Amino acid sequence: MRYSEETIEEVRQANDIVDVISQYVHLKRSGRNFFGLCPFHNEKSPSFSVSPDKQIFHCFGCGVGGNIFTFLTKIEGITFIEAVQNLAKRANIQLPTIEGNLQDLEREKLKQKVYKINEFVAKYYHENLYKNTSKIAQEYVKKRKLNNETLQSYQIGFSGTFNELYKELIKQGFEEKEILETGLVNKNDNGTFIDRYRNRLMFPICDIRGKVIAFGGRVLDDSKPKYINSPENVVYSKGKHLYGLNVAKKGDISRLLIVEGYMDVISLHQRGITNVVAALGTALTQSQGWLLRKNSQQVILSFDSDGAGQTAIVRSLEILQNMGCDMRVLQMDGAKDPDEYIIKYGSARFQNIMDKALSLVEYKVKLLRNNLNLENINDKIKFLNEIAKIIAKIDNTMEKELYIEKIANTYNISKDAIYAEVNKITYSNTSGIKILEKAKPVQKRENLEQKEKVSEEIKKREDTILSILLIGDINLYQIIKQNIKPEEFQSEIDKEIAKKLYEEYEKGNSNIISIIDQLEEKEQNHITKIMAEDYGIEDIEKAIDDIFQNYEKEKCKIRRVEILKELKSDIDETKKIELENELNYIVLKLAKIK
Repeated sequence: MRYSEETIEEVRQANDIVDVISQYVHLKRSGRNFFGLCPFHNEKSPSFSVSPDKQIFHCFGCGVGGNIFTFLTKIEGITFIEAVQNLAKRANIQLPTIEGNLQDLEREKLKQKVYKINEFVAKYYHENLYKNTSKIAQEYVKKRKLNNETLQSYQIGFSGTFNELYKELIKQGFEEKEILETGLVNKNDNGTFIDRYRNRLMFPICDIRGKVIAFGGRVLDDSKPKYINSPENVVYSKGKHLYGLNVAKKGDISRLLIVEGYMDVISLHQRGITNVVAALGTALTQSQGWLLRKNSQQVILSFDSDGAGQTAIVRSLEILQNMGCDMRVLQMDGAKDPDEYIIKYGSARFQNIMDKALSLVEYKVKLLRNNLNLENINDKIKFLNEIAKIIAKIDNTMEKELYIEKIANTYNISKDAIYAEVNKITYSNTSGIKILEKAKPVQKRENLEQKEKVSEEIKKREDTILSILLIGDINLYQIIKQNIKPEEFQSEIDKEIAKKLYEEYEKGNSNIISIIDQLEEKEQNHITKIMAEDYGIEDIEKAIDDIFQNYEKEKCKIRRVEILKELKSDIDETKKIELENELNYIVLKLAKIK
């Protein structure tokens, strides 16, 4: 299922890859390209390259690469079609009807039905909250001091009993398959339909566009489980969304507060803290991290102070740190959660603790301090060793110095002692690498390097041919085509890419870069590596001629070995003369090539 090549190309042309990737990765110009820390693997030095000229990205560290559509599918965890749709919306392009096979179209149709059902159910539950039969829910929202504006903003509702919703959905004309796909209704083994949510306060979960994709339901008594959430389906994956982001983005979200529960989000929003969302799980996922990185400049985490909450903070911090987010941790005293804190102390005081949220390093040091007795000499030594490990991971020299000074003053530790331990760790790591290198068997390594050298020579030659083909010049293709066939490529991946490039040229496709969309992930990574490399070609025709000569030389050498082998076998005199003549010709040809 896909859009026409013309539509895809229109969307591609309307979106600059540097602008799009800059929403996720901090890029700096270096020469003709832009570089940043790769979002797909952990690294300290930028090896992630984005080319505005070629409209591709490639990481020289992990090898991942592609075009603007590839990047979005990887970073957002979405399909190619969804990437095209998102970029079309970004560029205000009206997309035509999608092309596809019956199965794909049926899936798309089901998604649209699920969206429609969810939208209806959110409204149905919300209206149900105001009925006379919903006194228990009305008492609960009154007790939580939620006003009518808040109830409407978040479409908070109330679910009925047994199969009220199922009957209503059937009445509205929705089909059984569509209803079951939403997860709002279950079908028992005996064929009975029963609503998943019964007598619960309902929280519709929306994506960033405001489309209802799932629901959360809270009990209003002491029964278990306290919360039930929608299962994942064709429109919902909990690790890719944040509760309340669709509401929060109506205001300033340059700084976002992440809390644990629906009620924390709702209570804070009602009291003026509108830049608040909730994770839909025990810790942030990478997809949620990129959603934050794209929409916000600073992220503040506020999870419960119990063991699970602290574990969630550490896991979330690790995810966000790798994405280059400015991370902070909210510190609360006198309340178990943000909802209780803001009701007890007010929004001004809550805003103040947000302003004073701890950085990642400060939070780690505080956790360490809480578990040690600094009056004990052994604990203090352990404290020094552990903070040195934390500081040693900081790349920025000025930032490192500021933390050392602050920690030294706060905990009465000599700055020189901290520096000494940090340097010891750094030196130890470097030394370890050298030892590892020395431990390798010298002879085996030399043999390996020799094999790699031969392999690399062939590889570079084949990559150079592909880089010339990627220029999109039909005349250069005709020259290459007459001298080299795709099956003559020795590298399997180069052979496959060459076949597809030749096919595109034969179709008359001059926009050869569009082939990236048709390649497998491994091939995409390889082709963008070729496009990102500088092969130092000043005279293309001379480069092509040199490549042809090398290919001809190899063919001659291979044929010479074959002839010598045949001459040693039992052959008749006529055949022997033919082979000797051919061998003489090959020897002369090799001498001429040299």
